[in-house]
Amino acid sequence: MKNSVPLSIIHHYSGLPSPDNRLCTMTRRIYEGEKVNREQKINLILCSDYTIRKLNREYRNIDRATDVLSFPFGEPDFLGEIYISLQRAKVQARRYGISYNDEIVRLFVHGTFHLLGYDHIIESERLEMEKMERKYIKIE
Repeated sequence: MKNSVPLSIIHHYSGLPSPDNRLCTMTRRIYEGEKVNREQKINLILCSDYTIRKLNREYRNIDRATDVLSFPFGEPDFLGEIYISLQRAKVQARRYGISYNDEIVRLFVHGTFHLLGYDHIIESERLEMEKMERKYIKIE
């Protein structure tokens, strides 16, 4: 793990890069700001649309690619896994008029808050989750 950051980054899609240092910095900020136990590690898997579509179909019964999936474990030493489609991130960055790296960081923050128990199924939860995400994303 880079600089004793509780994040393991696993590149399963070599076609596109990722801002590993920014992701590690963001992990530290969220863990400090939200008082997350540093013993609880996160695995971040950077993958393709194909891979994330398979996972979305298998675990959510939705047969299409998505941008990010989170699988909370909530164990004393393992918070969970986040999957990000680098292909989706590239497309969405263009659509939103932001940099590719900013979009990956945004998706990572979103996935991390899912691991921390936030959701966006109902409006009030969505607003609270977005507020928490903005707290960290605006720092960048």
